[in-house]
Amino acid sequence: RIDRNTGGIVIAAKTAEALRVLNQKIKDREIDKRYLCIVHGTPKPAQGTLEGYLFKDAVKNRVYVTSTPQKGAKTCATRYKVLQSKNGLSLVECELITGRTHQIRAQMAAAGYPLLGDGKYGVGSVNRKYGETHQALYSYRLRFDFPSDAGILEYLHGREFQVDEVPFQKKYFG
Repeated sequence: RIDRNTGGIVIAAKTAEALRVLNQKIKDREIDKRYLCIVHGTPKPAQGTLEGYLFKDAVKNRVYVTSTPQKGAKTCATRYKVLQSKNGLSLVECELITGRTHQIRAQMAAAGYPLLGDGKYGVGSVNRKYGETHQALYSYRLRFDFPSDAGILEYLHGREFQVDEVPFQKKYFG
């Protein structure tokens, strides 16, 4: 599942069995999912892991990041690496360790580096400056590494899929 307004690679299954195996492989973290995003500012340190707890407010369709466990909150972890910085923005690669609702968007914002164009977790005045109305978040690479049997999806083992061009990357970083 990818957030609405997030571009990039989408995983789909044609049969119930393929979907079952795919969901298990995602749960077992046997699919490496990488995202590119543009954030306001330059994350310090230049690479690291954001960890915390995500609490979902279903009424507001928003999540909140906390540093301490709370009732109903789930652990979340995202590895990140700054690839480039320019004009107050940074191009960041994110790797999902857990896969929670709005995880990258909420964790980057909670760390002080909201995504460009993100109306829910971002900074409205800064987004207006750039004229962006959609979050700069893109699923750009998937790698299937199956240490255990993948059944119907075994043909994907060791395969990697990557998009050639991420539109916002070219626009802001050439």
